[in-house]
Amino acid sequence: MTEKYIHIVAFDVPYPADYGGVIDVYFRIKALHNLGFKIILHCFDYGRGKQPHLDEITEKTYYYSRQKTLLNAFNKRPFIVSSRRSPELLKRLLEDDYPILFEGLHSTWFLENKKIKERKTYVRTHNIEHDYYTGLAKKAGFIKRFYFQQEANKLKKYESILKFTKHILAIREEDATHFKNYSYQVKVLPASIDSLDNSVFTQTENYAIFHGKLSVSENEEAVKWIIENIWKKDASLLPLKIVGKDPSPQLKELTQKNGITLIANPSSQEMNKLISKARIHVLVSDQSTGIKLKLLNSIQSSGHVIVNPIMVEGTELSGLCTICKTGGEFIKKLKEFQEIELTREEFEKRKLYLKTHFDTLENCKIFNHF
Repeated sequence: MTEKYIHIVAFDVPYPADYGGVIDVYFRIKALHNLGFKIILHCFDYGRGKQPHLDEITEKTYYYSRQKTLLNAFNKRPFIVSSRRSPELLKRLLEDDYPILFEGLHSTWFLENKKIKERKTYVRTHNIEHDYYTGLAKKAGFIKRFYFQQEANKLKKYESILKFTKHILAIREEDATHFKNYSYQVKVLPASIDSLDNSVFTQTENYAIFHGKLSVSENEEAVKWIIENIWKKDASLLPLKIVGKDPSPQLKELTQKNGITLIANPSSQEMNKLISKARIHVLVSDQSTGIKLKLLNSIQSSGHVIVNPIMVEGTELSGLCTICKTGGEFIKKLKEFQEIELTREEFEKRKLYLKTHFDTLENCKIFNHF
């Protein structure tokens, strides 16, 4: 049988799988490895460092420094793209003729290279990036707002580079419709998550949780909204735990001031335990772009999941969550659920839905048919 090799160019080091974007990348790599693909992984490192574990599921892993310089900030191309380029990467991609999977628009600097255009290439789009950055700009202070809006403008123009790829793999149907502006070869590849065999019904503890990459402004704004509009309004609610990577000093001060438990930079094991044991997951967002991996992680757990409408917009996950629009509605549902555990029947219903739509191993078999 012919050996199946594939290059994967990742925007970040995809392990540990501890925030949305890298969760999607890591479990796809793991699934492709289990399907017999020999993976040559290229990843841009800007703080996570080399991860020996990746050598267990790849043939070779290469690391490149992300060039976060002022020069790249003024490049005509988006900063998230121009800061992720390396002559060594191009050299290694051209050493053979294996297919190339570019993870995110971020990693596509070399997509229009003359020789790369002749190759079988895929771009996995995690969302519509210019919409995402426009959303960030609306909530940011002056300096960040200027950067986010400039980046959104650049991304909107740059997106046409997708016409050079052979296949676009969109994360949801709504995005696929958008990307058909550039290619007829657009398919939906749902978000990659951990094996659902690892999802086990368990007894929960009496606390609520919000988890995510806290350095992302969208998540910081969500935490602020949750505290200001829910927990500050009713002191009788069950304890809230805010869990995630790299919270800002302002977020640390806000949680401490309001008696909220903040757990910063937990290990993967600690994060998974906190998610699995939470009685209630409280998730809000002001952006409907892409699909939120923290939402899928929460639905896999044995806890109730309460969200605002935007969190599930553009997905078919609303039937697996309780939707609240206002702080008052959240408070009412929190009080209702804090004394009542999710039933095994409800857990199995959610698991069956995820198994049907988000079985990563099954979904990644799409690469056998290109």
